[in-house]
Amino acid sequence: MRALYTWGCAAALWLVASMTVSASTLTVGMSGSEVTSLQNDLVAAGYLARTVDGDYGSTTKEAVALFQKAKGLPVTGKADDATRAAIERAAGQGYRPGGGVVYAEGNRGSMISDMQVRLQAAGYLKGGIDGVYGGDTTSAVRNFQKDHGIPVSGVIDEMTYAALRNVNASSAPAPEASSSTDYNEAGGSMYSIGDSGSQVTSIQRKLKKMGYLDGSVDGIYGSDTSSAVKSFQRDQGLSATGMVDGDTLSALTSAYASQSGESVLEPGDSGSNVVKLQNKLLLHGYNPGSVDGVYGEGTAEAVRELQAEENLATTGIADSDVWDRLDSAPGFTGNYKKVFHMKATAYTPWDGDGRGRTAMGGYAGKGHAAVDPSIIPLGSEVYIEGYGYAICDDIGGAIKGNIIDVGVDNYDQAVKWGMKPTVNVYLIR
Repeated sequence: MRALYTWGCAAALWLVASMTVSASTLTVGMSGSEVTSLQNDLVAAGYLARTVDGDYGSTTKEAVALFQKAKGLPVTGKADDATRAAIERAAGQGYRPGGGVVYAEGNRGSMISDMQVRLQAAGYLKGGIDGVYGGDTTSAVRNFQKDHGIPVSGVIDEMTYAALRNVNASSAPAPEASSSTDYNEAGGSMYSIGDSGSQVTSIQRKLKKMGYLDGSVDGIYGSDTSSAVKSFQRDQGLSATGMVDGDTLSALTSAYASQSGESVLEPGDSGSNVVKLQNKLLLHGYNPGSVDGVYGEGTAEAVRELQAEENLATTGIADSDVWDRLDSAPGFTGNYKKVFHMKATAYTPWDGDGRGRTAMGGYAGKGHAAVDPSIIPLGSEVYIEGYGYAICDDIGGAIKGNIIDVGVDNYDQAVKWGMKPTVNVYLIR
């Protein structure tokens, strides 16, 4: 009887162990530190080129599926123990042909609209521009890759993204006019349910920052965006249609600028707002040159680069749309030369000698970092996980070895950052 009891306990333990192994498989919809670790390994193995966010979404699924196919594993898009172990072994051992996944089927938003416009301009996409990466877009990407000598995957990887960015989007046929894009009596173009694109994204970001939009900023004009527009229109004494006409867009731009305190800046301007702009550009990976508080050609060129990538008019003037993009979280392209695993602290412009300047003379704050020059040379550009891009233009007495001190604007931000035992720091150039 005791032997039977012992056998029963062993069987129960085996069942629990089996369930534990099964539960360790990561799949779409999951989030947390294990997903973050998986994504970091995928980036290091050259299969993912998106910001590590700890959420198992479309790009992570496709990156895992591509890895499984390349390594002869069952292609499920799910990261089981065998797949995770193989990805860990592959980290830092080479780069996937075509580069990491940038966008994949299931993604939505203005960035997908931009890719669709370019695919259409190149003659590969016959359907409409809807901001949804579906089957038609996947097929168009496959055909584009086949004709351009890019590994055929159906996902927009780094090589495909670079090739599409070279397509002249202005050669795409203009979309047919519809009731949602007709001109209203005031002469302004309208946006309503069903529309998508970068302008819709800009509208949503403004509404969200002003407290009107509870839903996500995805570049797709849905019912939640319509409700937010109605609430804003009521507060402004406008007709609550839920559609953005010229009067609504003008009121939204003015109200947002007034609330954010961010003025329009242009070449020739100078002062603290220009310093803020220059540091935000650095944080997002656009180098304005010297952070000196003077809006010169370097700053204007950095603004034009941002505007070009966001499908905005390339004026070189920092208007509300530019500030709007800079207020969003920095994204990572996945392009880097080397990755460091470093301890990370934070400092304000008034730490150290209190001058508010970095060792290389720029105004300190976000977008700057202090490093040990024997580890990362001064002047290097890096991407810091959970922070953004930065210029390594500062040093410190306590910054020795594998440690990085990220610039922040005030003490509260420094406290919020705290001390992180390990972050991935990607050397860009």
